[in-house]
Amino acid sequence: MLIFKGMKKTYLLALIPVILWSTAFVFVKRGLDYTTPFAFAGIRFMLAGILLASFIRDPKGLLKHTVKHWKLVFKTSILQTALFYALYYYGIDQVPASIAAIIIGSIPLFSAVTAHLFMHNDHLNGRKIVSLLAAIGGIVLISVSRAPASETGKMQVLGIGLLLLSAISESVLQVVLKKNVVPYDPMKLNAAQIFIGGSILFVISIPAEGMFNFNQPPEFYFSLLWLSFVSAVGFSIWYNLLQRPEVRISELNMMKFLNPVIGAALSWIIMANDSPDLYSVVGMVVISLAVLFFYAKRA
Repeated sequence: MLIFKGMKKTYLLALIPVILWSTAFVFVKRGLDYTTPFAFAGIRFMLAGILLASFIRDPKGLLKHTVKHWKLVFKTSILQTALFYALYYYGIDQVPASIAAIIIGSIPLFSAVTAHLFMHNDHLNGRKIVSLLAAIGGIVLISVSRAPASETGKMQVLGIGLLLLSAISESVLQVVLKKNVVPYDPMKLNAAQIFIGGSILFVISIPAEGMFNFNQPPEFYFSLLWLSFVSAVGFSIWYNLLQRPEVRISELNMMKFLNPVIGAALSWIIMANDSPDLYSVVGMVVISLAVLFFYAKRA
């Protein structure tokens, strides 16, 4: 594709976590057939943290790094894992996986807005504002198509709202990571923050949802293991890329325009109760094109 012509290897590497994350919508939806959102998310990220820590093989170094960068670990634990995934899991529990993929596909646009507000070298212009408004229009179109006057429609619109809030949480995190001036180890940061964030979610799940039932079918545990792998590998690569001085938040997040396309397509293919309709397809196309136009280089 011409959009990738001349792109640095850094941004091509970003395709790995983007593709991994695109598979998550289906597996989260599958897992939620058997358990509750907070418990599922909490166990997933505790397991992912343990998995990533086993790759590091430096328990003392991991502990020292966590203590040294405790403020950054705390911020990422709250924004990335606890808050983002609390909103994301409850949101996707209300809507089809394809709709969730399309809404989460708008994250790059929110990230660019927060980058404009808080980063001195990442500004909006007229072209970007137009594409942002177009994407918002795509989200509104999808929301209206959910028949918001019905009870089911109201819950789906609520789910879309929660997914939008999760997108805002993620965009704020991108700025926090980029503004951090103290060098850190992305692997160690990620191992600590996803375990701590997952622990927070699991503890909250006990009074909010009741005790988790570990007597689940193999399909649930397959989804859980795959999602833990996605978290451990995807976020580690992403954090590493954000540390590179030549990387701009907005340009890196351009890669995420693939999320709604791949995620929705997988859901339509795999999920029995999820199929494309005119509104969702148009919404996906509008949001994807808006993201591409948002970051398009002038000729």
